Amino acid sequence: MNYDSSLPYCGFNNIEELTADLRQAFAECITVPNHLLPEEFRDEVRGCRTLARLEELCDKRDGITEHVKEQAIKARNIEKLRKQFEEKAVYKTHKGGTDFVDLDSEFDYSDNECDELQLHKNMQALVGGMVNGGLLDADDLLED
Repeated sequence: MNYDSSLPYCGFNNIEELTADLRQAFAECITVPNHLLPEEFRDEVRGCRTLARLEELCDKRDGITEHVKEQAIKARNIEKLRKQFEEKAVYKTHKGGTDFVDLDSEFDYSDNECDELQLHKNMQALVGGMVNGGLLDADDLLED
């Protein structure tokens, strides 16, 4: 839950991201007591389960893995980019009869879903590799 105050929807790019963040926050706060849960979902130590944990248990039971969820996110992102391509594509036919495709502007990646934590780790690894490879000097990264 990384908020950027410069973004329009309370620190998010769009209302869908804001809704997903709020949904996750509420799911981690709301608990369901054991007496309302089936035996397989009860937590005898705490006496209740959060909605977020119940969702994890249901996903596990139904065979929905993190890999499946990531693939679904990728498919949604690809669909968004495909729609952008259809809107921005400019087709030109050349002498040989072959079509050449150009875009009238760049793709907008701001609506794509991503794992912010993994993105941060990847950026840190990239900078660390650049320092180790001699492309960057570690002193350049220090603030004055």
